[in-house]
Amino acid sequence: MASTSASTSFLQAIQNRRTIYHLSNKKILSDDALVKLVRQAVREAPSSFNVQSSRVVVLLGEQHTNYWLKIVPDALRASSGERAVEASKPKLEGFAAGQGTILFFEDMALIKGQQEAFPRYAPNFPHWSKHASGMAQVYTWTLLEAEGYGANLQHYGNLTGETLKKLYNLPETYELQGEMVFGYPETPAGEKEYMLDHERVIAYGHSE
Repeated sequence: MASTSASTSFLQAIQNRRTIYHLSNKKILSDDALVKLVRQAVREAPSSFNVQSSRVVVLLGEQHTNYWLKIVPDALRASSGERAVEASKPKLEGFAAGQGTILFFEDMALIKGQQEAFPRYAPNFPHWSKHASGMAQVYTWTLLEAEGYGANLQHYGNLTGETLKKLYNLPETYELQGEMVFGYPETPAGEKEYMLDHERVIAYGHSE
Protein backbone atom coordinates (compact mmCIF):
# COMPACT_ATOMS: atom_id res chain seq x y z
CA MET A 1 0.00 0.00 0.00
CA ALA A 2 1.31 3.46 -0.89
CA SER A 3 2.76 5.30 2.12
CA THR A 4 2.32 8.98 1.19
CA SER A 5 -0.47 11.07 -0.26
CA ALA A 6 1.61 11.74 -3.39
CA SER A 7 2.29 8.06 -4.06
CA THR A 8 -1.32 7.19 -3.25
CA SER A 9 -2.53 9.71 -5.84
CA PHE A 10 -0.11 8.40 -8.45
CA LEU A 11 -1.06 4.79 -7.75
CA GLN A 12 -4.74 5.67 -8.09
CA ALA A 13 -4.06 7.35 -11.43
CA ILE A 14 -2.26 4.36 -12.89
CA GLN A 15 -4.92 2.00 -11.54
CA ASN A 16 -7.63 4.09 -13.20
CA ARG A 17 -5.84 4.07 -16.57
CA ARG A 18 -7.69 1.42 -18.53
CA THR A 19 -8.50 0.55 -22.12
CA ILE A 20 -11.89 2.00 -23.04
CA TYR A 21 -13.42 1.54 -26.48
CA HIS A 22 -16.88 3.13 -26.14
CA LEU A 23 -15.94 6.77 -26.63
CA SER A 24 -17.72 9.89 -27.82
CA ASN A 25 -16.49 13.31 -28.93
CA LYS A 26 -18.06 15.11 -25.96
CA LYS A 27 -15.44 17.68 -24.95
CA ILE A 28 -13.65 17.69 -21.60
CA LEU A 29 -10.78 20.09 -22.29
CA SER A 30 -10.39 22.76 -24.94
CA ASP A 31 -8.17 21.82 -27.86
CA ASP A 32 -5.42 24.13 -26.61
CA ALA A 33 -5.52 22.69 -23.09
CA LEU A 34 -5.50 19.17 -24.46
CA VAL A 35 -2.46 19.77 -26.67
CA LYS A 36 -0.68 21.43 -23.75
CA LEU A 37 -1.34 18.37 -21.60
CA VAL A 38 0.09 16.03 -24.25
CA ARG A 39 3.15 18.24 -24.65
CA GLN A 40 3.76 18.15 -20.89
CA ALA A 41 3.48 14.35 -20.82
CA VAL A 42 5.89 13.85 -23.71
CA ARG A 43 8.31 16.43 -22.31
CA GLU A 44 8.68 14.55 -19.04
CA ALA A 45 8.94 11.04 -20.50
CA PRO A 46 12.46 9.60 -20.05
CA SER A 47 14.66 8.31 -22.85
CA SER A 48 18.07 6.66 -23.06
CA PHE A 49 20.93 9.21 -22.90
CA ASN A 50 18.16 11.84 -22.81
CA VAL A 51 17.94 11.60 -26.60
CA GLN A 52 14.27 12.73 -26.53
CA SER A 53 13.40 10.79 -29.67
CA SER A 54 9.60 10.70 -29.22
CA ARG A 55 7.56 12.80 -31.64
CA VAL A 56 3.79 13.20 -31.41
CA VAL A 57 1.06 14.38 -33.77
CA VAL A 58 -2.41 15.13 -32.37
CA LEU A 59 -5.34 14.68 -34.76
CA LEU A 60 -8.60 16.47 -33.92
CA GLY A 61 -11.90 17.02 -35.68
CA GLU A 62 -11.91 16.10 -39.36
CA GLN A 63 -8.26 15.06 -39.23
CA HIS A 64 -9.15 12.43 -36.61
CA THR A 65 -12.21 11.07 -38.42
CA ASN A 66 -10.37 11.11 -41.76
CA TYR A 67 -7.71 8.85 -40.28
CA TRP A 68 -10.14 6.16 -39.16
CA LEU A 69 -12.73 6.43 -41.93
CA LYS A 70 -10.45 7.09 -44.92
CA ILE A 71 -6.73 6.51 -44.34
CA VAL A 72 -6.94 3.26 -42.40
CA PRO A 73 -9.68 1.71 -44.61
CA ASP A 74 -7.72 2.61 -47.75
CA ALA A 75 -4.61 1.02 -46.29
CA LEU A 76 -6.51 -2.11 -45.28
CA ARG A 77 -8.09 -2.33 -48.72
CA ALA A 78 -4.71 -2.09 -50.42
CA SER A 79 -3.11 -4.70 -48.19
CA SER A 80 -5.92 -7.18 -47.55
CA GLY A 81 -8.89 -6.42 -49.79
CA GLU A 82 -12.44 -5.18 -49.34
CA ARG A 83 -13.47 -8.00 -47.00
CA ALA A 84 -10.90 -6.83 -44.45
CA VAL A 85 -12.34 -3.32 -44.63
CA GLU A 86 -15.89 -4.56 -44.10
CA ALA A 87 -14.82 -6.76 -41.19
CA SER A 88 -13.06 -3.83 -39.53
CA LYS A 89 -15.77 -1.25 -40.22
CA PRO A 90 -17.56 -1.35 -36.82
CA LYS A 91 -14.26 -1.10 -34.96
CA LEU A 92 -12.98 1.78 -37.11
CA GLU A 93 -16.27 3.66 -36.75
CA GLY A 94 -15.92 3.23 -32.98
CA PHE A 95 -12.48 4.84 -33.07
CA ALA A 96 -13.78 7.67 -35.25
CA ALA A 97 -16.53 8.38 -32.70
CA GLY A 98 -13.93 9.59 -30.18
CA GLN A 99 -12.58 13.12 -29.90
CA GLY A 100 -9.12 12.60 -31.33
CA THR A 101 -6.09 10.45 -32.02
CA ILE A 102 -2.54 10.89 -30.79
CA LEU A 103 0.10 9.50 -33.15
CA PHE A 104 3.30 8.43 -31.42
CA PHE A 105 6.41 8.44 -33.59
CA GLU A 106 10.10 7.86 -32.89
CA ASP A 107 12.67 9.88 -34.86
CA MET A 108 15.03 7.15 -36.04
CA ALA A 109 17.61 9.73 -37.18
CA LEU A 110 18.32 10.39 -33.51
CA ILE A 111 18.57 6.68 -32.81
CA LYS A 112 21.05 6.27 -35.65
CA GLY A 113 23.04 9.18 -34.24
CA GLN A 114 23.17 7.46 -30.87
CA GLN A 115 24.36 4.25 -32.49
CA GLU A 116 27.18 6.11 -34.23
CA ALA A 117 28.14 8.03 -31.10
CA PHE A 118 28.09 4.99 -28.83
CA PRO A 119 28.91 1.96 -31.01
CA ARG A 120 29.33 -0.33 -28.02
CA TYR A 121 25.58 0.00 -27.34
CA ALA A 122 24.47 0.28 -30.96
CA PRO A 123 22.26 -2.85 -31.01
CA ASN A 124 20.37 -1.63 -27.95
CA PHE A 125 19.27 1.82 -29.10
CA PRO A 126 16.30 0.65 -31.22
CA HIS A 127 15.01 -1.30 -28.20
CA TRP A 128 15.51 1.68 -25.92
CA SER A 129 13.68 3.84 -28.44
CA LYS A 130 10.61 1.64 -28.07
CA HIS A 131 10.93 1.89 -24.30
CA ALA A 132 10.96 5.69 -24.60
CA SER A 133 7.87 5.68 -26.80
CA GLY A 134 6.09 3.35 -24.41
CA MET A 135 6.80 5.67 -21.50
CA ALA A 136 5.58 8.70 -23.45
CA GLN A 137 2.43 6.76 -24.26
CA VAL A 138 1.69 5.70 -20.69
CA TYR A 139 2.42 9.19 -19.33
CA THR A 140 0.01 10.66 -21.87
CA TRP A 141 -2.62 7.99 -21.29
CA THR A 142 -2.51 8.42 -17.52
CA LEU A 143 -2.78 12.20 -17.73
CA LEU A 144 -5.72 11.91 -20.12
CA GLU A 145 -7.46 9.55 -17.71
CA ALA A 146 -6.81 11.92 -14.81
CA GLU A 147 -8.67 14.62 -16.77
CA GLY A 148 -11.65 12.33 -17.32
CA TYR A 149 -10.89 10.93 -20.77
CA GLY A 150 -11.04 7.32 -21.87
CA ALA A 151 -8.51 5.96 -24.36
CA ASN A 152 -7.30 2.89 -26.20
CA LEU A 153 -4.09 2.14 -28.06
CA GLN A 154 -3.99 0.88 -31.64
CA HIS A 155 -1.22 -0.23 -34.02
CA TYR A 156 -1.88 0.36 -37.72
CA GLY A 157 1.46 2.02 -38.32
CA ASN A 158 2.80 -0.65 -40.64
CA LEU A 159 -0.07 0.21 -42.97
CA THR A 160 -0.43 3.98 -42.57
CA GLY A 161 2.97 5.34 -41.52
CA GLU A 162 4.13 6.34 -44.98
CA THR A 163 0.81 7.98 -45.84
CA LEU A 164 0.90 10.03 -42.65
CA LYS A 165 4.40 11.26 -43.38
CA LYS A 166 3.33 12.48 -46.81
CA LEU A 167 0.05 13.96 -45.63
CA TYR A 168 1.55 15.94 -42.74
CA ASN A 169 4.96 16.57 -44.30
CA LEU A 170 6.78 14.64 -41.57
CA PRO A 171 10.44 13.60 -41.85
CA GLU A 172 11.12 10.27 -43.49
CA THR A 173 12.98 9.25 -40.34
CA TYR A 174 9.76 9.24 -38.27
CA GLU A 175 8.55 5.72 -37.43
CA LEU A 176 4.98 5.32 -36.18
CA GLN A 177 4.76 3.34 -32.94
CA GLY A 178 1.06 3.54 -32.11
CA GLU A 179 -2.17 5.51 -32.24
CA MET A 180 -3.96 6.50 -29.04
CA VAL A 181 -7.67 7.10 -29.57
CA PHE A 182 -9.26 9.22 -26.85
CA GLY A 183 -12.62 10.72 -26.02
CA TYR A 184 -15.36 10.94 -23.46
CA PRO A 185 -15.82 7.49 -21.83
CA GLU A 186 -19.42 6.48 -22.45
CA THR A 187 -18.94 3.02 -20.90
CA PRO A 188 -16.44 2.23 -18.13
CA ALA A 189 -13.80 -0.45 -18.47
CA GLY A 190 -14.72 -3.93 -17.30
CA GLU A 191 -13.20 -5.78 -14.37
CA LYS A 192 -9.50 -6.46 -14.71
CA GLU A 193 -7.97 -9.78 -13.70
CA TYR A 194 -4.55 -9.76 -12.06
CA MET A 195 -1.94 -12.44 -11.70
CA LEU A 196 -0.57 -12.97 -8.20
CA ASP A 197 1.88 -10.18 -7.37
CA HIS A 198 4.55 -12.54 -6.06
CA GLU A 199 4.58 -14.35 -9.41
CA ARG A 200 5.55 -11.13 -11.20
CA VAL A 201 7.74 -9.33 -8.66
CA ILE A 202 10.42 -11.14 -6.62
CA ALA A 203 12.65 -9.48 -4.01
CA TYR A 204 15.94 -10.71 -2.56
CA GLY A 205 17.84 -9.43 0.44
CA HIS A 206 17.00 -6.93 3.18
CA SER A 207 17.89 -3.29 3.56
CA GLU A 208 19.00 -1.91 6.92
